Amino acid sequence: MREKNLPLWLELAKQETPKGKLPSYIPLLAQVDPQAIAIAIHHPQASKSEAAGDITLTFPLMSVIKPFLLLYLLETMGFEQVFRLVDRLPSQEAFNAIPEGKPRNPMLNSGAIALSSLLASSKILQNWLNHRSNASLYLDQAMLDSVRSVVNRRNLAIADRLQALGLISNPEQALAVYEEICCLRGNVEDLAKIGVLLVDTQRSAYIPIVLEIMTKCGMYAASEEFAQDIGLPSKSSVSGAILSVVPDVAAIACYSPALDAIGNSVGSLFLIHQLVAQS
Repeated sequence: MREKNLPLWLELAKQETPKGKLPSYIPLLAQVDPQAIAIAIHHPQASKSEAAGDITLTFPLMSVIKPFLLLYLLETMGFEQVFRLVDRLPSQEAFNAIPEGKPRNPMLNSGAIALSSLLASSKILQNWLNHRSNASLYLDQAMLDSVRSVVNRRNLAIADRLQALGLISNPEQALAVYEEICCLRGNVEDLAKIGVLLVDTQRSAYIPIVLEIMTKCGMYAASEEFAQDIGLPSKSSVSGAILSVVPDVAAIACYSPALDAIGNSVGSLFLIHQLVAQS
């Protein structure tokens, strides 16, 4: 990867951001600077890192947290308990679709809410990630309040449906934990640091499982096309963050808040395409 080109690519990515829009349904996400952009790349085996752009700017992780919820639960509870609640299948459903049965994968809101029912509190995941990666994630209470201020909270209906399906027993608790872990906040360096937990595929038998699910399901409705074009396990977020993993090599964290029609960051996608094209 030719990281020396990062400053140039950031400037070119900024020219792409007007093609996207800020999400409007969470009030605080609609108030950020649409031109903000940053990238961090960590190569753990080479003990090398590179970052450029607004690297001190923080943002809520939102859906980028989902692979780490999955990883934590697999490593602490095991395969059977996790996949009793959720499948490992690709889906063309909207990320916030109300499930008709067992959620198809953990990257959908329904799957992540179901898995959140296994956590006693969001603090458990927050502390685990910070301790394991030396990141500095913290709960953004203002963003959490903004999320909960939305009148038509579709995730409420998802949690109620999961209870009706017999998958969770306490929808209020599961949803509360899910919303809190989505509102963990950090910068691109923090995201790259936790991303390193997924780089070494030999460290845990569960890491290849998480990476496979990210490849199939991590980029909303664009997952299949992204997998064909880019081929990196990745997860995007409504906040504008994208994490991509080059297995056994590096973690790539990007942030740019303007989104395309599918819900993926325009600027972050541009940066990842450049890195792959030049590698």
